[in-house]
Amino acid sequence: MTAAQRRVPHASDLTHAVQDALASSSYRPPVLPSVALDVMALAGQHDVDLAEVVKLLERDPVLAARVLALAQSAQYARRSPVVTLKQAAVRLGLEALTHLVLQAALALRVFRVPGFEAFAARVNQHATATAHVTRDVCRRAGIPGDHAFTAGLLHDIGLSSALLLITERAEWRRLRFEEIAPVLDAVHADVSGLLARRWKLPEPLPSILASHHRASVDGVAQSVNAALVVAEQLCWEAGAGILEPPAGASPTAAASPEQPMDGLDATWPSVVSEALGIVGLGGDALRAARVAAFDVVASLGASAAG
Repeated sequence: MTAAQRRVPHASDLTHAVQDALASSSYRPPVLPSVALDVMALAGQHDVDLAEVVKLLERDPVLAARVLALAQSAQYARRSPVVTLKQAAVRLGLEALTHLVLQAALALRVFRVPGFEAFAARVNQHATATAHVTRDVCRRAGIPGDHAFTAGLLHDIGLSSALLLITERAEWRRLRFEEIAPVLDAVHADVSGLLARRWKLPEPLPSILASHHRASVDGVAQSVNAALVVAEQLCWEAGAGILEPPAGASPTAAASPEQPMDGLDATWPSVVSEALGIVGLGGDALRAARVAAFDVVASLGASAAG
């Protein structure tokens, strides 16, 4: 097939076509395992018995095995090895266990795109790192962080979900990633918010995901958005961004480098500056957050290698 015969659509035309497909009543988004949604719903209730969460997880052996594997990773295994779900629940507590369930569910269902495994794996790594760093930034900035980890974990689900939609359409299946990337960049934030609403996740999560490249919405500063923007910047510097890290990136750098605006999933430097102002991190505080982000990325890399 020649280049002329491929009839590559213009990026803007493909973007509109993808947006129309996503808005269609026939669109079926990736579905999280029902057990994962049940665990999240249960975690939102008062006085939850951890044994109930364990019982739910045991209904899905594949998900349970993945959760158990994550519980033994460098991010969570602080003492002796975790060998049962009950041990994981007792050691981690409800919040951390719920985060692991969501992380495992995404890795099993959402962050899997046949033919684009390497990219999907990078999105998964980026999401996991951003979740940890967003929570850390919120802690350092004194921002209530109830949704911080989940927002970081889910913010780029639109990238892999939109890519999956494109690869499932016969007319788009032969497109190269370079032809698809501008479309993913244009639609992914809206898709992330759409999926959160389809999964019936509570506000403000859908709104945060749909606006995650903005520190303010309608002129009003959004503290969790800002923490997420800062976390994405730090994860990119540490090597866990969608874009390749900047040359000479260092945890002790004196200033934040600017992301290349022609790259996928980039955030405008002015937005990063605004976000840093909102969370109030600068100077030594920003350097400490950067060091912590590099440590998170290193530990996640060690977990993956193991």
